[in-house]
Order: sequence, then C-alpha cells, then structure tokens
Amino acid sequence: MKNKSVLTWSKMTFGAVVAVLAMALNFGIIHAEQSKAASLVNKRVSEARASITEISAKQLKAMMDKKEKFTLIDVREKSEFDAGHIKGAQSIPRGILEWVLTGKFKDPNTPIVFYCKTGARSALSTKVATELGYKNLKNLRGSIKEWTEAGYEVYNQTGSFKLTPKGFRKRER
Repeated sequence: MKNKSVLTWSKMTFGAVVAVLAMALNFGIIHAEQSKAASLVNKRVSEARASITEISAKQLKAMMDKKEKFTLIDVREKSEFDAGHIKGAQSIPRGILEWVLTGKFKDPNTPIVFYCKTGARSALSTKVATELGYKNLKNLRGSIKEWTEAGYEVYNQTGSFKLTPKGFRKRER
C-alpha cells in the first residue's frame, strides 16, 4: 500500500511540475509577443509624430482662450471620455475614427486637434486623418495627461475638476 501511495504522490508531483513549466513557457511566449507588439506600436507612433504637427497644452489653451475655430476630438474610448475630457471635445474613438471622420467632416480644411490619454492614439489618428486628405490638423502632445498636469480643468457629467498628482482636487469657488 505504501508504494502505491508514493507512486501516486510522485505522479501528482510530476504533473504539477509539468503544469508549472507549461505555464512558465506560455507566459514567456505571451511576453515575447507583447514585447514585439509594443515595439511595433512604438515604431508606428514615432513615425506618425515625425510627420504631423504637434502642439502643447499651453498652445491649445491659448487657442481656446482666443476662441479660435477648430474641432477638438478625443480619440479615447467612450468610457475614458465620460470619466473626464477637455471642454468642447467630441468623442470619436480611435477604432471608428476613419468612418466617422469622413462622414462628419466633409471639408478637408476643417481645423482639427486630436488628443487621447498620452498622445499615442491621437498621433496615429492625426496621421490617418492626413492620409484621408485632411490638411489642417494638430495633435495635442502629451494629450490629456499634459493638459491635467498643466493644471487645466477637465469636464464630465458632474461638472469640472482638476487632477493633481495625488488625485482629484475640488474646484475653488
């Protein structure tokens, strides 16, 4: 009886070791594929940035203060937009941009500023819009992250607020 239980225990241990090794191998493969994808995305974003016009949060704020005419497009997902966006922005998620943009903005000279969370999706969006024939385009460098770090307000259904490195700060009245 004792040998049978040792044999069963050995099989279970062997099975557990095989399972752990399989998971480790799988994790390594997934990690390698994710690294490859991240590298490709970073390359595409760098290429896009090299071919587009970018503006700072301060420049965008100046455009808004001067009441310049332009369309501000937030290419983040709808849930990100709903959580907080720059005043006056329209939500057109990156995944549907090509279809919505060409249907909504017929004039290729329409001034458009794109932004997202950090500037990558919006850089790609600006490049795609250029390829679609739009001419008067800008990307908000650093996007909403730079906007909030500069101390500018963002908006959602409950009102306006400012973000700080430690989180939300009540609006001073």
